[in-house]
Amino acid sequence: LTELADGMFIGCSFNHSIADGEPMWHFINCRSELSRGSRQISRRPLMDRAFLSKEPIRFLPSEEAIRVNKWPEHGLSSRVFRFSQKTMASLKAKANQQCKLEKVEISSFQALSALIWRGVARARKAAAGQMTICLMAVGNRQRLDPPMSPESFGNYVTAACTRAPAGELMSRDLGSAARALHETVSSLTSEGARAYVEAWVEKPYLLSLKEPNPYLILVAGSPRFEVYGNDFSWGRPAGVLWGPAAKFDGK
Repeated sequence: LTELADGMFIGCSFNHSIADGEPMWHFINCRSELSRGSRQISRRPLMDRAFLSKEPIRFLPSEEAIRVNKWPEHGLSSRVFRFSQKTMASLKAKANQQCKLEKVEISSFQALSALIWRGVARARKAAAGQMTICLMAVGNRQRLDPPMSPESFGNYVTAACTRAPAGELMSRDLGSAARALHETVSSLTSEGARAYVEAWVEKPYLLSLKEPNPYLILVAGSPRFEVYGNDFSWGRPAGVLWGPAAKFDGK
């Protein structure tokens, strides 16, 4: 807790190896609920691992894995942009009008991710043949068959990877980029999610950020999380920000 003259910051750190955004915000929501006088939390976390064919193992990463995953002093700046509800509705409508998908629609999240993907490629002056990458952190709880409860504690995200040469990305419209992201996410299956987890249990590893790729962006978080409604009995937060551990070039 950091007290200011006119307010305060509440800080919280979380190990991404044991949990993803869903249980992280669930924990903060519960802490907020208790702070407002509740004697018990309304949504208890679930620790079931029944979908695994065998129990998870204890994983001790190598010294090399630990070394390459230490966050460097990158000296980067963060920038916050606010997109109004009206702007988001317009952006979503534009993406759907341009890509003309039948029976399904581009989400606001996919439309905004496509805008950022194209904007970063343009700002970094990527050559026409340069491959650009948009990674989206995708939750698998509802993707599994049968689906898991939102209260299931653990790390159930995978990265949905969409690639496009910069020339192709920039010469086409917003709808084309949004459609590519949508098709990548839609292609993820319950079988693929299970196979990913089972393979990791057999051969665990740490994701590595050895060399930053200036033409790669990672979109994380979700508009479905209850982020701005956490009231610790002092009213809703004026803002919610990420600390340095969750930041790297292209995040």
